[in-house]
Amino acid sequence: MLLVIAVVILSGTLIKSSNAQSRNVDGALLVEVQIDRAPAVLLLDTGAERSLLDREFAQRLGLRPVGFANIQKPYSSDQSELVLIPNLDIQSVRIKDMTMLTDDLAASSEALGVHIDGILGNDILGKFAVTLDYSTGSVTFGPISAVHHGVPIKLRRIGDRYFANLKFGGVPLSFLLDTGTNFSSLSQGGWSKLNQDKRPLPAIDGVRSSGTSATSKLVCFPRMLIGRAFYENLPMRVLPPTSAGILSNPDISGLLGSDFLMRFVVLLDFANDSLYLSPDPNFKPDQDRFSTIGIQFVKDPTGFFTVMAVWSPTPASEANFNVGDQILSANGLSTIEMPQEDLSSQLHGKPGREIQVDISSHGSQRTVRLAIRNLLCQERP
Repeated sequence: MLLVIAVVILSGTLIKSSNAQSRNVDGALLVEVQIDRAPAVLLLDTGAERSLLDREFAQRLGLRPVGFANIQKPYSSDQSELVLIPNLDIQSVRIKDMTMLTDDLAASSEALGVHIDGILGNDILGKFAVTLDYSTGSVTFGPISAVHHGVPIKLRRIGDRYFANLKFGGVPLSFLLDTGTNFSSLSQGGWSKLNQDKRPLPAIDGVRSSGTSATSKLVCFPRMLIGRAFYENLPMRVLPPTSAGILSNPDISGLLGSDFLMRFVVLLDFANDSLYLSPDPNFKPDQDRFSTIGIQFVKDPTGFFTVMAVWSPTPASEANFNVGDQILSANGLSTIEMPQEDLSSQLHGKPGREIQVDISSHGSQRTVRLAIRNLLCQERP
């Protein structure tokens, strides 16, 4: 997809307009850049205060360590090595002599199903007015301006992270704006606020989140207010308790991810602590998102897909799927060379559609026949 960059000046250099590449992979916007002339793919992540490179990628480039800094993730905090980047190029935009954190991004690449070399965080995004168009997969970096289109949302800034104020049933909540997650989430603190003196919402259990081995719940909220507009029938994860990381702060109620943002053309104006939302006429809700059998899976070293989570109650839990089972084939198609999105499409579809899955469990193989079921948040026509 084309990314148009307006004329800007960074580090004293005049930048001319040019095109760059970006794409949408399952709600994640990936931007192609060059790190000291080496091509790299960075995940655009508004939940990250600072930009970051995969540690192995940084070592391969021979980037020089210049110190250490704390890195805070949703569930944990750690110390990370800093490296000096002489030149970061997003086509004709060049940022010189910046420092970036390093971390092991293998798990993030695995969860996404696409290799990423780093994360494009708010230290870079704050230099521009950034437009995100999920339906075309395009990201536009432009000059910061006082004139923007769309419904304005004032953001609360803490450090270099940005928070949107939401309301569920009249209860005010503060959500971290996080394009790095494709599934909006409630922290335990936010869940507790919503459930005070209220009837609990029906939930699906056993959902795995990237970065933690603990499981979470899935719930559907009938109505949410953000800014001056109401949005209906919104799914969210309820995350497990954590004693470290961003979500250990009781004032942070959750993460507002790309699953909500992708219904808009989004403009980020972090220099003015603002977000602008324009309804995207090309947005089409995924009718089959929760019309499935109820598992999560990853590609394992053998080339097959391994079940990493079994939701309950679902067709998969009722058919005795287990974490660690290998998926050998789906509907008669071998999964050994199957892309992740192709397997996902085999396991989603119209409620009632019957599917056949061959699995290997502890060395023994069996064939399972089961019917797809709508599990959560039936989309309205």
